[in-house]
Amino acid sequence: MRKKVLLLVAVMVFSLVFPSNLSISHAMENGDTDMLDISSSYYFIYYNGEKQAMNLNEEVVLHLNGWTDDTQTSVQGYLTDKLGDHEAFSMNVGEEREQLSISDEENILYRIAPSDSYKAEKVEPVTFTNQVTVVTENDNGTSIEDIKTVDEYGTIVHNQGLTYYSTDENQQKTVITKEEYDALNLVTDPTSSENAEEAATPSEVVPEELPTDEKVQQENEQDASVETEDKDTSESTAKEEAPAVMQKAKASRAMIASVLNPSINYASYVQDTDWQDAVKDGELSGTSWQAQRLEGLKVTLDNNSVYSGGVTYKTHVQGIGWTTYAKDGAISGAPGKNKRLEAIQVQLTGEIAKHYDIYYRLHVQTFGWLGWAKNGASAGTEGLSKRVEAIEIKLVEKGEKAPGSTDKSFITKPSVTYTTHVQTIGWQPNVADGEMSGTSGQAKRLEGIKIDLTNKPYGGSIEYSTHVQSIGWQNSVSNGELSGTSGQSKRLEGIRINLTGDMAKHYDVYYRVHAQSYGWLGWAKNGASAGTEGLSKRLEAIEIVLVDKGAKAPGSTSTSFIKKPTVTYSTHVQSKGWLSNVTNGATSGTTGQAKRLEAIKIDLTNTAFSGDIIYSTHIQGTGWVTNSSNGDISGTVGKSKRMEAIKISLTGDMAKYFDVYYRVHAQSYGWLGWAKNGMEAGSEGLSKRLEAIQIKLVPKGSGSSVSATNAFKKAKSVFLDPGHGGSDPGAMAGGYTEASLNLTVAKKVQKLLKDRGYIVYMSRTNDKYVSLIDRAQEANELNPDIFVSIHHNSTGAGSTTASGIESYYYKYNPAYPSVINSKNHNDPNRVMKSTLLADLLQKEMINATGANNRGIDGETLAVLRETAMPATLLEVGFINNTAERKKLVTSSYQNKTAKAIADGIETYFKRF
Repeated sequence: MRKKVLLLVAVMVFSLVFPSNLSISHAMENGDTDMLDISSSYYFIYYNGEKQAMNLNEEVVLHLNGWTDDTQTSVQGYLTDKLGDHEAFSMNVGEEREQLSISDEENILYRIAPSDSYKAEKVEPVTFTNQVTVVTENDNGTSIEDIKTVDEYGTIVHNQGLTYYSTDENQQKTVITKEEYDALNLVTDPTSSENAEEAATPSEVVPEELPTDEKVQQENEQDASVETEDKDTSESTAKEEAPAVMQKAKASRAMIASVLNPSINYASYVQDTDWQDAVKDGELSGTSWQAQRLEGLKVTLDNNSVYSGGVTYKTHVQGIGWTTYAKDGAISGAPGKNKRLEAIQVQLTGEIAKHYDIYYRLHVQTFGWLGWAKNGASAGTEGLSKRVEAIEIKLVEKGEKAPGSTDKSFITKPSVTYTTHVQTIGWQPNVADGEMSGTSGQAKRLEGIKIDLTNKPYGGSIEYSTHVQSIGWQNSVSNGELSGTSGQSKRLEGIRINLTGDMAKHYDVYYRVHAQSYGWLGWAKNGASAGTEGLSKRLEAIEIVLVDKGAKAPGSTSTSFIKKPTVTYSTHVQSKGWLSNVTNGATSGTTGQAKRLEAIKIDLTNTAFSGDIIYSTHIQGTGWVTNSSNGDISGTVGKSKRMEAIKISLTGDMAKYFDVYYRVHAQSYGWLGWAKNGMEAGSEGLSKRLEAIQIKLVPKGSGSSVSATNAFKKAKSVFLDPGHGGSDPGAMAGGYTEASLNLTVAKKVQKLLKDRGYIVYMSRTNDKYVSLIDRAQEANELNPDIFVSIHHNSTGAGSTTASGIESYYYKYNPAYPSVINSKNHNDPNRVMKSTLLADLLQKEMINATGANNRGIDGETLAVLRETAMPATLLEVGFINNTAERKKLVTSSYQNKTAKAIADGIETYFKRF
């Protein structure tokens, strides 16, 4: 009954000033007129009011110049193409897609939404849902619903408009036409006799000074009479009377509104308290400064106005997020479940939304009262884990001032935005909150960076400093200023970022960099250094993110900053003892004083990586000793033994990222060439003392090349192979075995070579069996300069006249493939040197003994094929020739043969 009374009053007032055929509609039908496919792509522009530009295609750029006014309902824009700038236009802000023509053939769709920061993305809608708003519900079971289709971004992609319903005898809603709806809800003519009493009854609603039905009818008849009589009067007369009529209408509507204002009622569920009593029209619901969270909300519209409509609202709940809309007194939130409300949205529906704004503000943990929000805008916080403690809601006539400040009505988690200047690319687009800025895998340096904060809930700023090539650490800058350089081709090598003020009390800033050679390093935070220093490595990309104070880091924090490590070393010097530590390439020891190094200690400091430094020394009379590491002593102290050589290497991650270089000052030679990473430095077999050393670390792969022959001097080495032995006696005649004669001659050669300063290895030193492959394998492992296999010859049964000396070098035969020496067996250089070696030894033996010269020849003998160094096999005489055997078994002839072999080897080494 009350609703009918309100409608009667409205009809009475409007009939005073409008023609009698005026129809009043409670909802306007709004169809989707553009008939676009709901899945059509569009640009979603989050706009902050600043000048922006975005490329729409290769030729057309859309420029956004700012809001058209303070209402932020439209944006000034213009297009630029190959013809230049075009005329400016206005672009609507809202929830629906808008269409913009960018050429005669091409249109685009867009949606603009206000935001604290700018972002534009092209959206391809995938998920679609219908959003239903109840516009009107009537006592007779009829209703109107407004249906809109929205995508996953909340964009209205199709406005289905108003749908009209009635309720049948089974209480089922059925769709009806607007005409049917209007017929069912036809407002009774207040001048008819059967309704006159009902229309005049509610004296508490209709003011006494309102005109009666009769007066209204009389005035209408008078107006009609005047119109008939004065239809030929001038147009000026009509213009004079029109304002008076409109003024009368406005006065009538104001009179109704003065006694029929709507009221907003609301109640909140307070932590551990249950529902509070409802309050209304700006009164406080909840508590303030009592640390009591709101858990639920109910809002109703006490609609005493002439306008139909209701109220809908939703809440942002801890652990749940935004709920679906509730309406007209339904519960929103999670009362009794110990989950805080963090934000709300409230909006009016129906006709009343055209005449009133609904304002609301929240009292929030830490922040106190926030500013007023209105008409469905978010109020409170999101992403900050802050509870709502109280709420106030008010209705304000459309266009009137807000109840108070509207600043900071909604506070979201702050965002860190940043852009980098990249080699040959320039400034990249802004990214935010952990996104990568820069490049990866393109070997392009970062040269500058700008960092800023948006959506700050607290006071404070972001400050940062960069380490720049050839400049070092720069002074800190803040809030979007440039750190680094632009246009100077200087790489960034490190960065430090920190927050200030209250922002630093509530957040940690984490950052990590992609550095040349190392890839992504660990996360640094709050002003710590990230990147490298002293390694000449470029930064290539960066990621920055804000994290709640004390919360977990975004990832591993190990090795976020790499500073060039230090190698420290000290030597024990003859008659001086231990010298003071030196570092990074400085000299330890003496030069020009003929004093031997006797021991050394080496260690690493300031290392960012795992791994050790290990080292071994070659000691007089001892040879190579086992490895020492990390400051242990290698060598001897108090034994007067000289160090003759050294090997140094790194292990673990240190070996992945650094090379260790070293060189020594050696007796007679002075400074030898640089060695690295375990190479031998010094001398061996030459009895030369080390006198000084230098050691340094170099970033992996960035040092100069080294030469093993320049860094290490070694006496020439010979591998002697007495043929046969043990279970393999070789040829036999006259009570002698080839194996024993081979060993006798080989030992004589060994002594001669050692006396001349050569290093000599033997495949055997007694009567034991060694396989042919094992002989070659051992030689390859020792890596001597040459291989000489010593044998005595023999012919088949019945032939005893053959005599003389012959020598063999390797000759390839495909029927006998290599077993362990496939890489080197047929190397032309090895074959050439082997041939020369055989020839030199053959000539020396013939000259020394006068034996028959059987010459040299190539054969694919196993020991010649499988050895990696130049090799020869000697047949020094025939054991089965009685006359020759008598010479071969004598010591004097053996001495001649041995000396000839040693002389031939020495002649060979004079050439190589």
